[in-house]
Amino acid sequence: MGVFYALLVFSIVLSALFICLQKENQPLLGFFLKGASTISIIVLALYSCIKTGIILDTFGLLFIIGLLFCLFGDVLLHILEFKCENKYGVITLGSYSFFMAHIFFSLAIISNLTQTWVISICSGFGILMVLIIYFMQKPLKLNYSKSLASTLVYTFGLSTALALSFANAIISGFSLFSTILFVGFVLFFASDLVLSMIYFKEKSSRKLYYLNYALYYMAIIFIAASFIAF
Repeated sequence: MGVFYALLVFSIVLSALFICLQKENQPLLGFFLKGASTISIIVLALYSCIKTGIILDTFGLLFIIGLLFCLFGDVLLHILEFKCENKYGVITLGSYSFFMAHIFFSLAIISNLTQTWVISICSGFGILMVLIIYFMQKPLKLNYSKSLASTLVYTFGLSTALALSFANAIISGFSLFSTILFVGFVLFFASDLVLSMIYFKEKSSRKLYYLNYALYYMAIIFIAASFIAF
């Protein structure tokens, strides 16, 4: 377990460095720190999957692929820090990358479930959240503009994965693994609520970036670390 804890601390330290040092006028530094942070978390996940043997199972492999899509999404969205003119195009690509991440996360959890009827209920929750996000645009003063479709698609993927992680926790009696995994998805959901305020609200504070990144990196660290308890 010594290697696991060393990797865990290393990924936390790198993520904290990125969160503290990322600045609007230093996008290149932020790009490298962000990439290094996410890669360190993927290494943590890989080690945990190898240690428990699930890297050879569909479950572990699908989660690793999902985290790789998170890395790709991180790189895409950071392009916005370089004063990219095509804001909504980048957001759309980033949203679809993270959507694919949640598709693989969902498929991984589904492969671990024996109750197939749970999938329908969780998908229903995903559809419900899409409707809520769509109809709450005006009350929350959010302007999704050209990214509306990708935002709704992503909302479905994220919400379904969250619901599946909760269902998995209930079915497994809130085992250590399923509980840590569920907390990770709750944090992921919270980070994206903050992110929507950053990208789609007319006026948003730069301070929200710190909250968003803190929630996001806690989320994927929880997800990666959960595999050691599988």
